[in-house]
Amino acid sequence: MTYFKPLVGMIWRCIESYGIDPRMVITEDIYQPGKASGHGERINFSVVESVVLDALRLIDDPAFGLRVGESLLPSHLGPLGFAWMASSTLKAAIERVQRFGRMYSEQEEMVTSEGRGVFKVEQRLRHNSPIEETVADAQQAALLTLCRTSFGKSLTPVFVRMRRSKPPDPSIWHQFFGVEVRFEQTENCMGIKLSDAHKPLTGASRKMVLMHEDIIRHQLADLDRSEILNRTLVTILEQLPSGGVSEVSVAKELNMTKRTLHRKLAEKGLSFRSLLTNVRKDLVNRYIDEPTYSMTEISFLLGYTDASAFSRAFKRWHGVSPTQARDHI
Repeated sequence: MTYFKPLVGMIWRCIESYGIDPRMVITEDIYQPGKASGHGERINFSVVESVVLDALRLIDDPAFGLRVGESLLPSHLGPLGFAWMASSTLKAAIERVQRFGRMYSEQEEMVTSEGRGVFKVEQRLRHNSPIEETVADAQQAALLTLCRTSFGKSLTPVFVRMRRSKPPDPSIWHQFFGVEVRFEQTENCMGIKLSDAHKPLTGASRKMVLMHEDIIRHQLADLDRSEILNRTLVTILEQLPSGGVSEVSVAKELNMTKRTLHRKLAEKGLSFRSLLTNVRKDLVNRYIDEPTYSMTEISFLLGYTDASAFSRAFKRWHGVSPTQARDHI
């Protein structure tokens, strides 16, 4: 389980806010302000756990996790943070984090749902951690901090529920979130009014989103090129515009036979056809939203030999033609 290294910056900022030198717990090889860490550079999450545990021994504050989340800047998330700031609505921004969240933290998962006028966001940890309560606090606080950065400080959740034990002074949590937080629940989640989640944001920029999503996509694909899934996705992305992408061509690029590639993907419950389809469906939503791309250009970018084949595939996926879909944007 790995962690996006620039995100350590929010822990650094938080420790600094207590008047403590962060270098007491964060060594130079982990993080240095102002020093480029390289695109997508990562550290093991166990390193982050050790840093937080050391910080908790220095800082006697039950709300340390809240303060960590409150210290988050969009830039700590790299291209995902910039894509967030350029998103059209909070719902779009949150769903973007849900979709690409593995880029910044492999052990965290986000699940969204809608109902009764509320957009619900649940955040989970994929494994047990000695800092689980601190992480949960930081997750919830960071999400609200990002939302308020885009929407405004007046944003107040409909509800906040947490699995963690009730803290000694829950009023700190109530004050931060602006609503009475319910502890010892079955999930870590937050509800936002649908009207707030759908409200157009003034910082929206479709071109900025497209640009940063391209960076995110390649970082995710490169996250672990040794894994057959990521190696296959990288190769599909590279071969798509050529129009010649196939299981044979991808297997050849990966120095294996078609049969070996098929077997390795099947061992993970995957198939080449489903991966190719998912990549195309992922990309097409971005291209359709960008009016500068013609339908013919989109079809070639997705690896189709002609526009009619692309149009048929799009209609299977969405029930309407790509032209109809663009007309409704």
